Amino acid sequence: MSEKQSHTANGPPEAALQDWPTLVSRAVDDVTRILQSEAHMLQTSVAAALEVQLANAIATLTVTAVMICGAVCIVCAAILLLHEWLPLWQAFAIAGAAILLIGIAIHAIMRPAAGLKPAQS
Repeated sequence: MSEKQSHTANGPPEAALQDWPTLVSRAVDDVTRILQSEAHMLQTSVAAALEVQLANAIATLTVTAVMICGAVCIVCAAILLLHEWLPLWQAFAIAGAAILLIGIAIHAIMRPAAGLKPAQS
């Protein structure tokens, strides 16, 4: 002898059915707000990281430019020193040959040996 009891939650079932669209719209609104705030946080963090990388790149370029200017001055000073004993064209030739040999040596050192393969993991 089981009796069926009517389900009375917070009112009649018709009122509960009418609240579903409101609840769904609120849920969609909440999800939209969460996604917007996450997108804003991502944009802020990406902008900050980009700003740091840009500052590092500018600093690196500045240091590189200063070092290149210093190297040019040293080469010019070496050429003028050689010009004390040699004609100017010979001083330039010796400085150019020295720079060329240094470049070839650096390239040979930086290039991995042809017979050796890199280690594989």
